[in-house]
Amino acid sequence: MAWPTSPTITPRGLRWGALLLGILITLSLAGYQLLQGRYDQTSLIKRLDYLLYDWRFNLLNSHEHFARSDANIVIVDIDEASLFAEGRWPWSRDKLATLTRNLTDAGAVVIAYDILMSEPQENPTRRLQLQARQEGDEAIAKALAPFVELTEYDQQLADTFASVDVVMPFLFHEQAATRTGQLPAPVYSLSPEQAERLLAVQAQGYTGALPVLQDAAVGAGFIVPAIDGDGVLRSAPLITQYESALYPSLSLAMGLAYYFIEGIDLSVARYNDQLDVINWLQFADQRIRTDVAGRVLIPYLGAQGQFPYLSATDVLNQRTEPGVLDNALVLIGTSSVGLADLRTTPVGTQFPGVEIHATLLNALLAGDFPYTPDIAHTLTALILLTLGVIYSVISSRIGPLGLVSATLILLALLVGLNFYFWQQQKVALPLASSLLLTIGLSALHLLQGFLGERRTKQHISSVFGQYVPQAHIDHMLAHPNEFGFAGETRDMTVLFSDIRSFTTISESLDATELKDLLNRYFTPITESIFNHQGTIDKYVGDMVMAFWGAPLKDPDHARHALEAAVDMINTLKTLNPELNRLGYPTIDVGIGLNTGPMNVGDMGSHFRRAYTVLGDAVNLGARLEGLTKFYGVKILVGPETYAAIDGWAFRPIDRIRVKGKLEPVSVYEPIAPREVLSDEWHQELTLWADTYQTYLNRNWALTRKKLNELINQSQSPALYQVYLNRLTDLEAEGVPPDWDGTYTHTSK
Repeated sequence: MAWPTSPTITPRGLRWGALLLGILITLSLAGYQLLQGRYDQTSLIKRLDYLLYDWRFNLLNSHEHFARSDANIVIVDIDEASLFAEGRWPWSRDKLATLTRNLTDAGAVVIAYDILMSEPQENPTRRLQLQARQEGDEAIAKALAPFVELTEYDQQLADTFASVDVVMPFLFHEQAATRTGQLPAPVYSLSPEQAERLLAVQAQGYTGALPVLQDAAVGAGFIVPAIDGDGVLRSAPLITQYESALYPSLSLAMGLAYYFIEGIDLSVARYNDQLDVINWLQFADQRIRTDVAGRVLIPYLGAQGQFPYLSATDVLNQRTEPGVLDNALVLIGTSSVGLADLRTTPVGTQFPGVEIHATLLNALLAGDFPYTPDIAHTLTALILLTLGVIYSVISSRIGPLGLVSATLILLALLVGLNFYFWQQQKVALPLASSLLLTIGLSALHLLQGFLGERRTKQHISSVFGQYVPQAHIDHMLAHPNEFGFAGETRDMTVLFSDIRSFTTISESLDATELKDLLNRYFTPITESIFNHQGTIDKYVGDMVMAFWGAPLKDPDHARHALEAAVDMINTLKTLNPELNRLGYPTIDVGIGLNTGPMNVGDMGSHFRRAYTVLGDAVNLGARLEGLTKFYGVKILVGPETYAAIDGWAFRPIDRIRVKGKLEPVSVYEPIAPREVLSDEWHQELTLWADTYQTYLNRNWALTRKKLNELINQSQSPALYQVYLNRLTDLEAEGVPPDWDGTYTHTSK
């Protein structure tokens, strides 16, 4: 084919034309990002960004990317089986009362209904009374009077809320004409000036729950989705402004109920003379970053089914597995197609709305949300301008092959950085404009070179044809390498440490002070564990869990764990005076150590390489930590730990049977290495051994005498007082013939 040429179009003119057109395209896309990108939902660029967001979301294993909270979140599903077994929807409120009652009895601590109940249920007895009176039969109307209260089903449902924290749903509307039902108390009150200036999701009307139900509930949350312009649910508001107050979403209301919190705090920034924007939302000890209107990106953990689902009919008929609802946060909703609460999400269509609330609740409790920074679109505009400058400089200096190579490098760099911020920082940045500009400028300058240099047209055509197929994109966006440690069973030692009276301490401090206190505590405690070759498993509130023997094998793991525990106690002796000088209370801890076979492996997300351990030996270690306060000691170790450590003096504490276990075990308190054991401790341990044998021989009088002697001379007498108190019960109740001194603990 012969390409047309024109004497008026020179290679120089083509270069200048391509340069000016490239500048125009660059400025247009940069202007779009600065002026419209934050608010746009329907343009082609925004739709491409949506597609890239969904692709990236699924490509990078969201079920491993986002943290799971330790809370037991359960969904009770009004599914097709429930509708078939229990009858068509809506169900009578007495059935919902039974559902609530059964959930409470099974161990649920917070129940949220994702089912709007804004209209009262008609009392059938009152209807019959009215019909009787209309027909002139007052006797029947009076005879029915005793049954009126029995069929007040709304009140019956409300009465079940007394035994459990229930969160009700409500709807917000953009039209002020609809204002029915009752709103809950707001979570944040605004002054008139704040209400006028704050940029937040606004509501003009509402449909609330029945007053009788709302008054009985602990709170309520709105259930309005925030669907993007392409019909996909990617983000959700945590708060909505109505008049001069902010109200919570259903998931936020559940979280507040779970933590017994009545409100939230906000960080608000001055955007201009007329507008304030939201930076972040403070929930419990979590700082949740939101967009300027209080919305968050929903951190989906994967396709439907990331939380336990229980069929509502099974709950109604008490057919659930034991323990599945222990301390559960329950959301009651539906996956039935006919009830129309299914949404399109990045992880799948027909996604139940109730699981979206569960996903948001999990993220709130775990404090793990992706977010788009306020400067994202400004940063994208700067990237676009930089790309425009790069192509303006290189387009006339390198040939077609070099331009394609540079484009591939830039595309890889753009995609790689975007994926890095998502994977490592959980930051979602716009990508479509940068990719379109890179591809567009590359195509523009390739076309300019193709037209300007006819003798190279075949080569440029070939390169350009190789550039656009999907194979190149697949090459740039290959899956990241998987890594992790294989699971195995090892003989290891686990440590549990917990701050005593932490609830009292936390109630005396505000959120900032409590966070500072825990940071000051965890840092040296962690150093103690690391200095003795330990591995931190997790922090849960004030609890520290660590283990020895993995991932690196450690034949002396029991000794290293004990040395770490002793070092932690000694560290507190130095730390507490510093805390007291800062006005914080003194910290006291209990530590439990246990050795035995444990299952160890990578049970967290691959990017964190989070190891953890499981097994009966781990559970016993946790129980021992809880018993330190009972016996008045700092450290308790199990029998395997005691047997594994030579050269240490231990004080036998008791032979116990912990809750959930049948076999008794002996537990010990480490005192000191034998080489530095004081004479006083040596004498006390000798006397205690003799006293304990007297106790096992059931010589109560002599045991009491020796215990009093120990109390008078001991450096740590709390243990002996425990035995004195126990003697009183044993003398009064007697012991069976096969009694071997085992004491059964009935609480964890």
